Amino acid sequence: MEELDGLDRQIVAALVRNGRASWRLIADVLGQQERTVARRGNKLLESGVVRTNSFINPASVSSRSAFLLRVTAAPRELRQVCSWLAAQDESSWVSALSGANEAVAEMFISADELGGLLYRRLAEVAGVESFTMTPLLEYFRTPSGWTPAILDNEQYAALHRDEDGQLAGIRSGHPVASLDETGRSLAELLHRNGRATAEELASELSVSKATVSRRLEAMTSSGALFIRAVVDPAALGFPVEALVTMTRSGAASGGPGKHLAGLPVTRWAAASGEDVLAQVAVATLDDLRVLLDDLRGMEEVTAVRSSIYAEIFKRSTVMYRDGVPEKP
Repeated sequence: MEELDGLDRQIVAALVRNGRASWRLIADVLGQQERTVARRGNKLLESGVVRTNSFINPASVSSRSAFLLRVTAAPRELRQVCSWLAAQDESSWVSALSGANEAVAEMFISADELGGLLYRRLAEVAGVESFTMTPLLEYFRTPSGWTPAILDNEQYAALHRDEDGQLAGIRSGHPVASLDETGRSLAELLHRNGRATAEELASELSVSKATVSRRLEAMTSSGALFIRAVVDPAALGFPVEALVTMTRSGAASGGPGKHLAGLPVTRWAAASGEDVLAQVAVATLDDLRVLLDDLRGMEEVTAVRSSIYAEIFKRSTVMYRDGVPEKP
C-alpha cells in the first residue's frame, strides 16, 4: 500500500479520532484551508483508503460478551479458517498470526451460544486443529480511541473527547437497553456511511433532524454505538502490526493495561485474567523491539510476547479479500 503524504495522513488521523468531524473543524485543528481539507478528505474517502462506519456494541445492547478466540489450523487451511471466521456475524476483527499457524479473532457472543459456535459450527470447518476461547473482562482501548503519533494530544482533544466513557459499556457487560427499530435503522445507515449528514439520515428514516441528532448523541455517549474510521495503519506509515500479550503479576492492578493503552502505537487493548492483549502498529521491527523492551521493564509485568500479523481478514467489521477491504 502506498503511504500517504503528510497532510493526507493528518486528515486520516483526524477521521480516526472523529469520523464525523466536519471538514471545517478538521481544517481548524490542522491549520489548513477548509476547501483543501474537504477536497483531499473526500478524495481519500472515495478511494477507499479510509472509510467511516458504525459498530453496534453488542455488550452494551444485548446479552453478548466479548471473547478472544484463537484457532490453530493446518497451514494450508489457515486462510480458509480465517475467512470463515471473518464471515461470522459474531466477529469484529480477524487476523492470521505469523508466529504460529494460528488465527485470532474478537468475538461477541452470549454464554449459551458458546457450545454451538465452538463444538458444532467451528468444529465442522476443515483444517481446524484446536482452539482457545477466553473472555475479555476489561477494555482499555478500542480502535475508536487510537491516537497515532501524527497529531498531538491537543489536536486530538479538539477533535473529540476520549473514548473512556464509551468503554464502560463494554467493561461492565450489562446491557444498557436494546436498540429499537429507529436506533437499529440509524446504525445500519451509518454502517454504510458514517459521515452521512443529519439531514440525509432524517430523510431516510422519515424523522426530524433533531430526533436524529438526539438519538445519535445518546447512542454514542452510552457506548451503544461507535463511529469508526477504518484504515490500514500501513497507509499512515505503520506497516508492522502485531498482537502483544503482556502478563501481569498477581498483585497488579490496571496500571500496565492503562499504560499500554495510552501509547500512540496501541490500537486496541483488553484484559483477560492476568493477561493484557493489545494490537499495536509501528513503523519498523526495531520500533516493535523497543516497545517490547519497555513493557518488559515494567515492575508489575512478568512476561511479554508478541506475534506479527501475517494477514488481515476483518478490521472493525470490514471484510478483507486477499488483503484488500471490501467496498461498501
